[in-house]
Amino acid sequence: MRPLLFAAATFLLISCNSGDNKDPNQAMDDTARMRNPPVQPHAPSIEAIKLDAADIPAMVKIKGKLHQAWKWNDQLGENILVTSFNGPYNDKNKTEDGEEGQSAELFALHYAGKPGEYKVITTFKEREISCPFDITAGFIPGSITITDLDKDGIAEFKLQYLLACRSDVSPATMKLALYENGKKYGLTGLSWIRYSPEFKFNVSEKDVNLAALPPLTDDTEDMLRRFGRYENEKDFAEAPVEFIAYARKEWLKHVMEKMGE
Repeated sequence: MRPLLFAAATFLLISCNSGDNKDPNQAMDDTARMRNPPVQPHAPSIEAIKLDAADIPAMVKIKGKLHQAWKWNDQLGENILVTSFNGPYNDKNKTEDGEEGQSAELFALHYAGKPGEYKVITTFKEREISCPFDITAGFIPGSITITDLDKDGIAEFKLQYLLACRSDVSPATMKLALYENGKKYGLTGLSWIRYSPEFKFNVSEKDVNLAALPPLTDDTEDMLRRFGRYENEKDFAEAPVEFIAYARKEWLKHVMEKMGE
C-alpha cells in the first residue's frame, strides 16, 4: 500500500508542478472567481414622466415658449429636460438680395443633480434665420425619447427636428441628436416628402446611410436618393452599438414629412 500511496503522491506532485507553473495564490484566485463570478450591476429601467409648466422647478430656465418638459432619475441624480422654441418672428436682417424674412429658434436644456442644486449637463440650440419664404423650424411631434439603451444607469435623450426655408415642394433638413451625459451623437439628412403621387417611399435600415451607398452619376437620381436618408454615421463611430441601431429606427419612424405641417 505504501509504495502505491508514494507513487500516487509523486504523480500528483509532478502534475501540480508541470504545465504553466501558475502561482498557487493565483490558482486559488482563479478558482474563487469560477465559483463566485463577478456580479454585473443591474441598471434599473428609466421611467420618465412628462411635466406640466407648473411642475417645472423655478431654477430651470426656459428660453422662448415651452414645448415639453420631462423628469427622470438615474445615476446623475434627478434629471429635468426642457425643450422650447422662439418664433417664427420678423427678422430685421436682410438677405443678400435685400429681402426681409423670418427667423425661428429651437432650444433644449438638460439639468441633473440634487433637487434645488441642478447643474446644466446639455445645452442645445438650432435655428433657421432670415428666411424670405416659408420657414420651418420645429421638433417633430412624438419624437422626443428618454432611454437607457446601453443599460449603464445613465439615460439618453433624443431630439428630432426639421429646419427649412423653401418656396417649393422640397424636403426639409432633418436632424437627430442623441445625448448621453452631455455627449452628442447626431445624424443629419433630409426628410422624405411626397412631391408627386408616383413618388414611393422605399428607404430602409439597409440603405438609409448615404455614405454606405455607391455614387450616382445622374444628378437628378442622386438628388432624389437623398430624400429620407442621412449623410453618414460618423458621430456614432465610438458609441455603444445600441445607439446607432436605435437611431436608424427612429430616423425612419419620423422621416416622412406631411404636406402642410
